[in-house]
Amino acid sequence: MRRNPERLAWIVLLISFFTCVSLVILVPLGIRWYVLNASVRQKVALEIETGPLSVVWAGRGQPVSVAEDPDDEIPEGTIVTTYSTPGRLVVRTPQIDGPVIATAQLYNNTEVTLSSARSPRFPASRLPHKIALKVRAGRVRINVSSDDDRSTTVEVHTSHGAVTLTEGSYEVKVNGTTTEVIVRDGQADVVKNELFTHLGPDERAIVDSERIAGPLLAARNLIVNGDFQSPLEDGWTSYHEQKEEPPPTVSIIANEGREVANFYRDGSNWAEVGIQQEIDYDVRDFASLELHLAVRIVYENIAGYGGCGTLSSECPIIVRIDYKDIYDSDRYWLHGFYIDEPASDWMLDPWTEQMPPGSWQTYDSGNLMKELSDTPPAIIKQLTIYASGHSFDAMVTEVELLAQE
Repeated sequence: MRRNPERLAWIVLLISFFTCVSLVILVPLGIRWYVLNASVRQKVALEIETGPLSVVWAGRGQPVSVAEDPDDEIPEGTIVTTYSTPGRLVVRTPQIDGPVIATAQLYNNTEVTLSSARSPRFPASRLPHKIALKVRAGRVRINVSSDDDRSTTVEVHTSHGAVTLTEGSYEVKVNGTTTEVIVRDGQADVVKNELFTHLGPDERAIVDSERIAGPLLAARNLIVNGDFQSPLEDGWTSYHEQKEEPPPTVSIIANEGREVANFYRDGSNWAEVGIQQEIDYDVRDFASLELHLAVRIVYENIAGYGGCGTLSSECPIIVRIDYKDIYDSDRYWLHGFYIDEPASDWMLDPWTEQMPPGSWQTYDSGNLMKELSDTPPAIIKQLTIYASGHSFDAMVTEVELLAQE
């Protein structure tokens, strides 16, 4: 080499040339890859509906009892366990006051791990918001929504397989032997090893150690526009009554990434406002009938008290199902919600329940066919949701009346 300096010069020149070319190509490509793929953590909050919950904070290893909503965000890797006290995970985009892009309602006896919650760091990226959950046991209801700029996907992993969810509403139930995936609205892909099933609205699949059974029919929802994605006039009629001004109102508003029916009044005397939906459906051949809805009561005031008034008839949210039984008699079923304590001499009927103020709570009636077995429903005539009292600010969404043969 020393005897051939020209060869050495050419080698150095070629190495420099190829290094320069590589840098010219690879550096912009690297920057482009980073811009398109870099991610930042989303903001995840834990809402405790009726605590305490058991929480294993990421990296700490030991469960702690948490009775109130934590002030800090929930880090990736946190494990939340419910027993007889449900809770909810609320996921927002990383921006300050970012919109809600997913919620996970944790029912009783459920364990969920927040594996990851990431959004693209730069607006130029076309990747969606991504959330990954691991459900070891129990029941989780997941709502997925998108913001104005990009879509959202949620991956749910269980011991039996994996599910990818897009914008919509879903349930995942895990017991010792199976995972059941139910699509209320949206699209879901269920994967187990080499097996794959696509689910659409009102479909479900059951995954066990060997196979995926589905698509199967989910429970039939007898309610139209129960998530209020369409105008209120689509499926619902509204009414109101009052003794004096001002009149109460009901309208569709956006709240935490979803559309809700908002019942509102600020007054000092009785008023009532509600929405009704005619159903007229024969349920004599159905084994199960279950009401599901999400409720949030921000405020109530009845002459300075809470509860449901002197006769237990003025709750800030009441749900009524009118039906005709198999004996051709007209009957109805009621359930009411309130947040504040009533006066000491006021009645409280057994169909009313107190809930925490200001937070979303889910309600599932259980099988009404069993509850009403003394007068079994034959025809479900209509469903009414109304607010009654003096002043109230209450919201309802996810209204479903699920019939299963």
